[in-house]
Amino acid sequence: MLRLPELRDVPDLERMFRNRLTARAAGAPLHSSAEMKNPTEMVRRTRREFRADAHLSLSVILNSTSACIGRVGLRGLDWKWKKVESLSYWLDPRYWNQGLTTEASWILCKLAFDRLDMRRIGSQALDGNPASQAVLRRLGFVEEGREREAVCVKGRCMDMVWFGLFARELRPLGD
Repeated sequence: MLRLPELRDVPDLERMFRNRLTARAAGAPLHSSAEMKNPTEMVRRTRREFRADAHLSLSVILNSTSACIGRVGLRGLDWKWKKVESLSYWLDPRYWNQGLTTEASWILCKLAFDRLDMRRIGSQALDGNPASQAVLRRLGFVEEGREREAVCVKGRCMDMVWFGLFARELRPLGD
């Protein structure tokens, strides 16, 4: 299930951010280290951005337990040109490799095209993150380019791979 973040998500977010894999996946540019230390502010900022029609970031909720297990988002909503700058996603590593990131991202893309009337969604993945690129490709995203040495962490610079998706390219879930 996807829903707007709520303060009841904060304990789950705090637990996830203590895991270095989650912190790396959710870190800059999605969330600052200050926000990851204080998820309450992250929830409040996300709700403010939603009210301002700037971004739509949703909590991924596991139906069986009602726990928050990650986030998916549409950042940079351009209402004039009907496009989204970036689909973003991250999930608690305990739920990796189960198709949940793809499912949550597909639902959000479908919502962007069908309910928000967007015509295009962009996204990016680090060159060194084949799992994230695979999520985008399963959804139907097409690789559009590469930003060389776009991100440098601890002296290691990596390329960013850029992707785009139109409504007609969104693959049915499960294909």
